Amino acid sequence: MRFLLKTLLWLAGILLGLIALAYLTGNDHLVRGVRYTYLIGRSSPEIDDRDFFPYATIPASAPQPWPKSERYGKLALNAEQEARLKALYSVGFAVFQHDSLILEQYWNGWDADSVSNSFSVAKSYISLLTGIAMKEGVIENVFQPVGDFIPEYKEGCYTKINLWHLLTMSTGLDWSESGANPFSDNAMGYYGSNVRELSLMQPCRDEPGRSFDYISGSTQIMAEVLEAAYDRPLDELVREKVWGPLGCEHDAYWGKDTKDGDFKAFCCLYATARDFGRIGQLYLDSGKWNGQRIIDEEYWKASITPAALDDRGEANKRYGYFWWLAELDGNPIWYCRGFHGEYVVVMPDMDLVMVRTGMKREEVNDAGHPTDVFEWIKIARDLARAR
Repeated sequence: MRFLLKTLLWLAGILLGLIALAYLTGNDHLVRGVRYTYLIGRSSPEIDDRDFFPYATIPASAPQPWPKSERYGKLALNAEQEARLKALYSVGFAVFQHDSLILEQYWNGWDADSVSNSFSVAKSYISLLTGIAMKEGVIENVFQPVGDFIPEYKEGCYTKINLWHLLTMSTGLDWSESGANPFSDNAMGYYGSNVRELSLMQPCRDEPGRSFDYISGSTQIMAEVLEAAYDRPLDELVREKVWGPLGCEHDAYWGKDTKDGDFKAFCCLYATARDFGRIGQLYLDSGKWNGQRIIDEEYWKASITPAALDDRGEANKRYGYFWWLAELDGNPIWYCRGFHGEYVVVMPDMDLVMVRTGMKREEVNDAGHPTDVFEWIKIARDLARAR
């Protein structure tokens, strides 16, 4: 008994020592990270972790329910399609065509009212807000220096960085982008307590505006710019300028680093599949919602045009302003994507939008796109063709 007690005390001492070491070395995010992953049987952030962190509610103040197509309730996934979706732990799949919902299906206890973490789908919402800010004259243009809004960027190498560099992921900042490394800047941003300082204090590594380098810190800084430009917090901007005007049906939630701290803008917008579909519909309609222009057409077009950057030795073809870009049979596709395969895909050739939420995605192909997204695109297109 005494031996067991000594062992337990020894283990407790080691644990306390490790926790103290984490705080002393500036890695206190590890404590929260371990608590909300390994100690509850997980190995990474998940789509249902909203309540692990402080968050702000974005109310659905003026809901506009999706019209349902006459095909709604008649279309169905076949056994092979459903099996593939379930194999990657999908929890939601929704398809919209001609401004109407034609199919939705949910698994694993999720339904139309369940909210999912967007992960990096949130980045496209920051792009949308940037376009709105430009339309309203709060931001002059995408080439405005970040230092016009952020005091820390008025000095040194940061003076070269402008908003276009943020939107196109070409800042040249040295942010470690990894969903698996617990010491990465992503992990510090997700589980840490000062995401603003983390993003603004990244060292300069390369000349901005030359190469595409996907880093979540760019989106975080862009959100800090928006909050400074409007002198208002992110949740208020989303409520007033996105969630209300787009008629979202369900309250959304945006995660924060601490209760009184900053929003984790690079990720962590929790919403339903139906409401995620609205940003896809907005972009399908060239920045208009029900005929009302939300962003200027010039900004909309630039958002979905490959930025003039080098990408691994070739011309960038896959990224605009926080939007991923691809082609299928010569037809353009624009999409938002998240860590576990959260997708909002716009297919203009078929007047089609698809949303997939889930817990797993496949690796990217040589062109830089996850292979599974093309499976979901095919399923959506097959359904849209069905009568």
